[in-house]
Amino acid sequence: MKNLKNIIDYITGNLNADVKRGVIEEVRKDDEQVALYKKLKIAWALFSSTKKMADYDIERSYKQLQKKIEKEEARERYLSIGKVLKYAAILIVVLGIPLFFYLNKQTETTIPAPILKYTSVVADNGQTSKIILPDSSVVWLNSGTKLTYNNAYSFNNRDLVLEGQAYFSVNRNELIPLTVACSDIKVKVLGTKFDVEAYPNESKINVVLESGVVELQHNQADAFNLKMEPGERAQYNLETQKFLVDKVETEDFTNWKEGYLIFRDSPMSEVVEKLERKFNIDIVIKNTRRENSKFNAKFKDEKLPEILDYIEYSCSYHYRIIDNDELNRTIVEFY
Repeated sequence: MKNLKNIIDYITGNLNADVKRGVIEEVRKDDEQVALYKKLKIAWALFSSTKKMADYDIERSYKQLQKKIEKEEARERYLSIGKVLKYAAILIVVLGIPLFFYLNKQTETTIPAPILKYTSVVADNGQTSKIILPDSSVVWLNSGTKLTYNNAYSFNNRDLVLEGQAYFSVNRNELIPLTVACSDIKVKVLGTKFDVEAYPNESKINVVLESGVVELQHNQADAFNLKMEPGERAQYNLETQKFLVDKVETEDFTNWKEGYLIFRDSPMSEVVEKLERKFNIDIVIKNTRRENSKFNAKFKDEKLPEILDYIEYSCSYHYRIIDNDELNRTIVEFY
C-alpha cells in the first residue's frame, strides 16, 4: 500500500519533523490510509504499553512486520487493509496480547466501538493539580476543577469535559484533534497552549490562547466557528450567548499554575470567588456599598491574612476571620 512504510515510521517515531508533516498530509487525503493509520496506531500504543518485552524488542518486532509487508507488496503490487491487519494480528500473538485478536477477524476498515468508561480528575478547593493525559498532553487544574475523559482517549478521540479552570499544553496530533467541552461551547485544537475558565456557577466562560491556534464551536449552532490568535481572550456570556474577543496579557490568566493570584480591575464578586476557591474558605460581604469597587493586585504565595490586609487597605473594607469548628470551615466577613 502506498505510504505504508512512512506510516509505520511515523507511528514508531522514526521520521524527522519535516517528513512527518508530509506523511500526515498524504494520509489525510485517503480514507483508507486514515483507517490503516488508526488501526496501526492502536496496535503500536498497546505494544508500547506491554510489560513483557523491552522497548527495543517491541520496535524490532514491529519493524519485522514492516519487512514482511514490503515483501508481500513487492510480490503482489497491492496490499489490502485486511492483509495488513492479518500481519498485525500475527505480531500481536508474538507479543502475547490477545485483546486485539479482532484485528485478524475483520477485513473491514471500521473498528468496533469500545464500551466507554470515564475517568475524572478533581482538584478540590484549596488545591491545584498537574496531570499527564494518555497522549502525553499536560494539564494543570485550578482549585475547584474537574476534568473528565474516556478510556478511548488518544486511540480514536481526545475528548475532554471541563468544569472549572485548566491550562492545557497539548501534544500535536493532526488526525485526532483535542476538544474541551464546557457548557455551551467546545474548544477544538490540534496542538497548542491555552487556558479555559468555565466554573459551573459563573455566567461567563473565558478562553485565553497563549500559542498555536484554537477553534471555538457552539453546541447549538453547527455553523458557528471562531478561530483565535495567540494573545487573545474569547469571553462567552452564557446569558446573552455572545462572544467578546479582546487582546490580553496572557500571563494574567495562566500564571495561577505557578502560584500567582492576579487581579486586573476585578470586581469584589470575582475577588471573593477566587479567594474562596484558592483558600477553601467562605466569604461574606456585609457592606454591599463597595461591591462594585475594582481591585488590582498581584500576589504570589502570600498567606490569606496578608491578602486580606491589602484588600482592607486598598478598598476601605474591614474584615474579621471566624473559625467555625462545627463545620470545620473558616469564614471571612467584610464589613
